[in-house]
Amino acid sequence: MAFIAKLGEQTYTVEIEEIGKSVYRVSVDGNEFLVDGKKTGRTNYSLIVDNRSFEIEVDNTEDEYRVLVDGRNYHVNLVDERRMRVGGAQSGLQLQGRQKVSVPMAGKVTAVLVSEGDLVEKGQGLIIVEAMKMENEVRSPIAGEVKEIKVKAGDAVEGGALLAIVE
Repeated sequence: MAFIAKLGEQTYTVEIEEIGKSVYRVSVDGNEFLVDGKKTGRTNYSLIVDNRSFEIEVDNTEDEYRVLVDGRNYHVNLVDERRMRVGGAQSGLQLQGRQKVSVPMAGKVTAVLVSEGDLVEKGQGLIIVEAMKMENEVRSPIAGEVKEIKVKAGDAVEGGALLAIVE
């Protein structure tokens, strides 16, 4: 699952994938970590990251989290990336950096509207996917350059499939 996290003035793209019982692959702006994590209380967690142990406390109200680590408080605004793409602009967060563009449901690619190397605007159509007899235009989440296109017209894609990368 992907999130957009804002800590102070910095914005990060965070992806979390459970790869085993209580073991997660966490990517922060492309930097990967293996995290062994267990809930130890109502708001307390024990984490092992790169052979270092952390006891943390997490309180949250909607999208805002207060994280206490080693006696230091951090306030993090965390928004599910799908929700951000649909209408998260009101949260004040903006996507930045390398963005993986995926499709929410299985379908068939009917058209690729851009090429690798093309400069695109935020909201510009990249790929058209037909799903449930409807054509869905998958749009760029940011203004930037199309770095990779992972599909071609005629390809069948699963829900969540990576279609393109824009940076």
